[in-house]
Amino acid sequence: MNVIDLLLYELDHTYNQDDWYSPIKLALTDLTVEQATWKLDIESMNSIWEIAAHLLYYKERLLFQLQGKKAEYGTNNQDTFAFEGNSQLDWDAFVNKMHEVNQRLGEHIQKLSEADIEKDTSKFSLLKRISGIIRHDAHHAGQIIMIRKLQGAWPVHQEME
Repeated sequence: MNVIDLLLYELDHTYNQDDWYSPIKLALTDLTVEQATWKLDIESMNSIWEIAAHLLYYKERLLFQLQGKKAEYGTNNQDTFAFEGNSQLDWDAFVNKMHEVNQRLGEHIQKLSEADIEKDTSKFSLLKRISGIIRHDAHHAGQIIMIRKLQGAWPVHQEME
């Protein structure tokens, strides 16, 4: 397996495939807007929607970069957790956008050569940037699942294939 295939495998299994840990897509499935915006009474705790907005922010910037567009980054990471909307329709549209951006990322990664991913892009090579986004999803998937468990909105038993 070459490095491009490995990145695609990891992207797919972190976002789509239920494997050793549950993917983002499953973690965001079948949520109401109330569940997506619910927070514990702890100031520093983010809602599921806030976490998902944070993930989308960084995924979109990587996609812009892969498309040859300028990827602007804000100076305050906390701002990346902001989202727009407050209805079930807004939440569902947001989740669909997450799915679309992830699919487009995979399509663009598939077109890369191994030489492309070793190129430096500011501080990091594209390989490190893509790998970081994948690990970022895995990290925050666990947070989303924990919030769902606290809500009683996560299946108690899941079958592994």
